[in-house]
Amino acid sequence: MDLSTILVKLTGVVFLIWTIFSIYKHFKGKKAEQDKNKDAKQSLSEQILNNILLYLWLAFMIAFSLGMIFNN
Repeated sequence: MDLSTILVKLTGVVFLIWTIFSIYKHFKGKKAEQDKNKDAKQSLSEQILNNILLYLWLAFMIAFSLGMIFNN
């Protein structure tokens, strides 16, 4: 393996770890927020749109980082 392939694979691993940590932090923060603010809620449409954007971004980042790891 040449140096550029190793660097791309390492970058993919870093992105994957970062994305998994972000997912963990999101769910942990969301649970803590629900426990703290039971009365204050977002509207349903706002929750749906925010979650769609977030989960599409996270799915893209997982696919992108796995592609960097396995396709080089």
